[in-house]
Amino acid sequence: MAGRHGPGARRPDTPPMSLRHQQDLLDRHLSDLLGDIEPAARALLHRHLQWVTVAGGQVLLSQGEPGDSMYLVISGRLRAYQRLDDGSERAIREMGRGQVIGELSLFTDEPRSATIVAIRDSVLVRLGKAAFDELLASSSRLSVLLTRQIIHRLQNPQTGAQARPVAVALLAVTAGVDLPGFAQRLAVQLARQGRVAVVDAAAVDRALQQPGLARSKPGEFAADHAIGLHLDAVEAAHDFVLLVGDEGASGWTQRCARRSDELLLLADADQPPELHAIERDCLTHDLGRAEAVETLVLLHPVDRRSPRHTSRWLDRRPVSHHLHLRPALDRDLARLARVRADLVDRQFAQPCSLD
Repeated sequence: MAGRHGPGARRPDTPPMSLRHQQDLLDRHLSDLLGDIEPAARALLHRHLQWVTVAGGQVLLSQGEPGDSMYLVISGRLRAYQRLDDGSERAIREMGRGQVIGELSLFTDEPRSATIVAIRDSVLVRLGKAAFDELLASSSRLSVLLTRQIIHRLQNPQTGAQARPVAVALLAVTAGVDLPGFAQRLAVQLARQGRVAVVDAAAVDRALQQPGLARSKPGEFAADHAIGLHLDAVEAAHDFVLLVGDEGASGWTQRCARRSDELLLLADADQPPELHAIERDCLTHDLGRAEAVETLVLLHPVDRRSPRHTSRWLDRRPVSHHLHLRPALDRDLARLARVRADLVDRQFAQPCSLD
């Protein structure tokens, strides 16, 4: 993840995607949020929305500041933290595409109740209070729809529950891991829950018709823009996107880590537990509250019943969770497909035995 949370992180901007693509994504989320609205009302709403980009690790909203706007997440993922009486912070939920942030403040005028930090590079649209009030005065249809949505949130706070992770990076952190094969087998299990895309560097190069582009050095604007636009489109069309990293710390592997809502670090449990180059060069652990959830997946042979020496792996890496898995068994892959989204909700690692 790049960047640190701090003041000045919010940046109104032209979104990093083509005009048609951005409008398609925005219209899709507005339809899900408000239902069918007449073209004139939709155009009026568009004129009052302001595009905002937030880099991974940076703050969108701070607890205690005036609540003067609401946001709709177009792409990316953010996490909410609340400051407790003793000064510590606790993570309370994560938000992804299509979810609304801060809308209650438009009615209550109360300060922000939480700090919102981008886990990964994110794109949102902002509706300020002045624009909101103007919309209410100028369009009775929009007034009814927006008010109904906010009242629904007040009456049903569970509608703001955790967003399911969409982009999942698969990174091999030892030798002996068949990453492409693992991705395909996991995709079969996830397909029971929704639409799945498996994306590696070669797939990106083919889609963009530019061999070598995916592995180019991050930070080059033209490459980052083209790849980001393509991955945004893939995410918009699928419920799960498995980003399959390279064997080493390539530009593509770095992009996988930066673009993911969740990271699965796959390790052959019979290999030495030392940190891999990918962990040293592609994963930063100095952003505190802004990191994507990392799960260490220790892979075992099919006949193993009781894993050993787990602490040797956990002592060397600050992962959020860990799992033991026999990748040759469909039931183990099915278990991973079922529980991986739940891992994001857990604050502490919960070991899973082999059965």
